[in-house]
Amino acid sequence: MCDRRKKVVERLEAACSAYYDIEKVADAAGLEALLAYHERDSRYVLVRRAELWAAERHEYMYLWSVERLDEPKLAEIVERVLADGEPRVRPHAQHMCTCLTGLIVCETADAAALQTLRQTKKHRDYRFSLHGWLELRLAALEIADGSLTFNRAGRQMAKELRRLTADALREI
Repeated sequence: MCDRRKKVVERLEAACSAYYDIEKVADAAGLEALLAYHERDSRYVLVRRAELWAAERHEYMYLWSVERLDEPKLAEIVERVLADGEPRVRPHAQHMCTCLTGLIVCETADAAALQTLRQTKKHRDYRFSLHGWLELRLAALEIADGSLTFNRAGRQMAKELRRLTADALREI
């Protein structure tokens, strides 16, 4: 792996380590780490057993590092994220949502691959959203020019990811 890409990946992992559980996964396909985030919020009256409501939110972020992002590589990444992430979803009455996030750090990317990334979507409701939903979020960081590309669901993480990547690129 290129030194610049390696430093950006390490910086992103360090920035996320306060909130995410990080599991290193170095494989030949370019998957560097799996980051997991779990949140539970609830309200109760007087005692915790008298719970009014509760909501659980989960996120599994797959951090990828590839030299060049093209359409076959993007298809492989999306397939692996969905294959690994969907079995992790446990819908129940208190489940609000689970986000499967694919963050791809690459040197360069094909225009066609970036267009496909923008158009990629996966949303699944469980029991008409009464047991929550699943959302696929994708983002690609091109180190060559520092640009970020998101799919529609991934735009909600744009502001924070732009700040993190700007810090990471500035340091290298």
